[in-house]
Amino acid sequence: MTRNLVFNLFLTLLFLNCTSREISDNILYFSEKDLPTVKKLEGEKYEIQEIVNPRSVFLKEDFIIVIERKNVRDSKFHLIDLKTGEYLRSKGVDGMGPGEVTVITQIEDTGEPGKVWAYDPEIRKFSKYNINDSSRLAEEEFKSPETSFFLTTIAWTKNETLFGSTVDGWSKYLHLTKKGDTLALLGNWADMIKNKDLPNGYLAEELDANLISNLFQGIIKSNSSKSHLVEVGTFVDYIDIIDIEEKNILTIYGPSKDIQDFTIGYSMSYQMPDFGTNSTLRYLDVYPGKKSFFALFSGKSFRELSNPDNLNRIFEFDYKGNILNHYQLDFPILGIAVDEENKVIYGVTVDREPNLVRFDY
Repeated sequence: MTRNLVFNLFLTLLFLNCTSREISDNILYFSEKDLPTVKKLEGEKYEIQEIVNPRSVFLKEDFIIVIERKNVRDSKFHLIDLKTGEYLRSKGVDGMGPGEVTVITQIEDTGEPGKVWAYDPEIRKFSKYNINDSSRLAEEEFKSPETSFFLTTIAWTKNETLFGSTVDGWSKYLHLTKKGDTLALLGNWADMIKNKDLPNGYLAEELDANLISNLFQGIIKSNSSKSHLVEVGTFVDYIDIIDIEEKNILTIYGPSKDIQDFTIGYSMSYQMPDFGTNSTLRYLDVYPGKKSFFALFSGKSFRELSNPDNLNRIFEFDYKGNILNHYQLDFPILGIAVDEENKVIYGVTVDREPNLVRFDY
């Protein structure tokens, strides 16, 4: 009896130590078998003629905002009535002059009524638009602040500060002011390949910061309260949940734990991952909500995105990394936004006739 008690105590301590280590490392893993029973959603596709080649969608007040890709000159984004689905107007003038933009990759809300901020990565400019008036030009703009880091993706955080993912050093994330003053550096790219099997027999010490950071690039967005940010990996199955107040990062790997095949290439003497022609896109977008976030998963190559087989799925997590829901979509989707109050997922399709689509969940 005493021996059984000691043995059980040993197992308990072993379990607690393992659990503590997993929490202290801030790393979680999940696989396909860990996903909840899939819920199949049927989409209702809009027929808005003004939408040409959409890349993403955003919700603000009573508007659905559909952002176009670069090949669309003017009309960089469209405003659609959230309640009626009626097309209202478009914004954005192509160019590099005052109030103009060349491309918009992301639109964000800083909490100012009737206003949104758009980011143009080509000319590194933030532009503020009034979504209630008829002007197509931005009413305010500023250049992305000069820093010693190269930022690939940038999101707004509290007090109109910025948070971005870096590619030219070991630091993963930079929190900074609009003037470029550093508020915090978070994470280390080297941790992303620690104890991981690398393709082609590569060793961790062979890879420099530029390659690893590019390998783990993705989409980063903040929730409405600006308390959390979420980045999802484009080429690797990972999710970073960033608590901006606690300066803490929880990393989730899955549904695949493998790093897809790549070879080491070079650009201007810097290492770059070369994925070849058979690479797949992993997470395409993310929507950080109030208490949970929705990650849009693909797992297909770019040329197969519109293929009707194995269409996109959405994984819903809480901010502690627990998997809440697993949704299967019936349209090929490139970007999403979620109306949590009315339980509607909006997406933009990537098919022969791309447009807006809604899924009630």
